[in-house]
Amino acid sequence: MSSVKINYDSILSSAAVLESVSHTAKKSTDELPSLRESIVQLGKNHDNCFNNISNNIETDIDSIISEIQILSSDMTQAVDIYSQAELSLLDNINIESKGIESVIKNNYMKTYQKNLTGYDHEYYETLLEKTLKSATGERAKSVAAALFLATSFPHMNYFWGGGHDKISIGLDPSWGEPKVVTAAGSKTTGTKQPNSLDCSGYISWALKNGGYDISKPMVTSELEKLGEKVPITKANENNIKVGDLAYMQDHVGMIINVDKNVITVSHCSGSGDGMNITKMDTNTGIVIEDWNGRETTNTRVGKTYFTDIVKVNYQN
Repeated sequence: MSSVKINYDSILSSAAVLESVSHTAKKSTDELPSLRESIVQLGKNHDNCFNNISNNIETDIDSIISEIQILSSDMTQAVDIYSQAELSLLDNINIESKGIESVIKNNYMKTYQKNLTGYDHEYYETLLEKTLKSATGERAKSVAAALFLATSFPHMNYFWGGGHDKISIGLDPSWGEPKVVTAAGSKTTGTKQPNSLDCSGYISWALKNGGYDISKPMVTSELEKLGEKVPITKANENNIKVGDLAYMQDHVGMIINVDKNVITVSHCSGSGDGMNITKMDTNTGIVIEDWNGRETTNTRVGKTYFTDIVKVNYQN
């Protein structure tokens, strides 16, 4: 097996330059509307030389401004998404990475600044399409889909039974809208909550949008059977990969990073206010970090949580 060492701290230092440039470009585009008015006014004031074609020029300038603003926004997003790196998904290469966790964490925390209710469906749908297009194969695309909802999309709250009426291909426009919880067995049953996903709904969505062959949403006990199940403390000797599932009774998440004896899991949790990212030591089975975007004492750290790994049978 080949070995590649990636220092993401260095990469991010370089990426910071690009990010700075993109922010400067965006700032410049923010000034374009006033510059446009100056150009148009200059023409109108100069012997009315723009009289016969001013409408066309104004339309053209408006179109250019719009396209440049979209481009600068996409540049900023591209820096974030690219830095999450599909390199960690390549088979037959042992990658020792440093700094990737900080990228995921920073992007994850940003999602708490974005409101799911009334989200810009068209914009994020386009961004999701670009993200999935950059990944290759079911495993990589499934991880990219899971990462997208966790790190590049407005914060997904937990919705009991969410995602089990159907699997949305792409983003569901109704996410964030008030919806009655109809699934039995929760204290929220019968109440209105922002429509979203539960843990198995999230994993079913990520797998389906990654190209994995499932015909309907799957519950936790069904996801448990997608491959060989091994104890989390046996992860190192069982070649655990990103895209495999972290499992415990009645709960499931997707592994989005593997770094020696530490796995990072993205999951939608009822006890964690929705989308969470949890790091566990596979030697001990103990949680070492847990991010939920809230300024509250974390009760998972130092305790056991996910108990097993499901080695998903992806086609590629």
